[in-house]
Amino acid sequence: MIRHSLFTAALILAASAAAAPKTMAQTVDIPFAGTVGGGCTFDTPIAGILAVQGPVGTPTSLRGDSFINGGSRGKVNVVCSQPASLTVSLPVQTGGPTFTPIFSDASVESPAGVTSSFPGSSPIPLPSNATGTPLEVKMFVDKGSTLQAGNYQYNVTLTIVP
Repeated sequence: MIRHSLFTAALILAASAAAAPKTMAQTVDIPFAGTVGGGCTFDTPIAGILAVQGPVGTPTSLRGDSFINGGSRGKVNVVCSQPASLTVSLPVQTGGPTFTPIFSDASVESPAGVTSSFPGSSPIPLPSNATGTPLEVKMFVDKGSTLQAGNYQYNVTLTIVP
């Protein structure tokens, strides 16, 4: 009887092992996605210096350019993670005796070319460049008559388009 019980127990154990599902290793992939947006950033700009231009004692215009003694161009470096293009605005007066100029212009020079605030001027291409692209900005405003004494300030806006 003991043999019969042992045989029955062994048979039940073997049947249970055969009927039990086998455990297997399983894997699954979890996907991740993301977009790195391209763009450009300007370093801190170096201000240009306006110099007067015109007859001695009766200056009629202001120029931010080293072309005129005492003047200098503004400078800034731009770093882009994707190709882009750059445009420049007309000078906008932000300080000093106000007047409406008879002519004004701003331009930007870079290793890739030159652009101006003149209508129809082509933008400068900006390459994707980790070290950046140096830009030099100059401006000119002409009153057409003698300028009042004062401290004049202008801004020239550079715009990057991806």
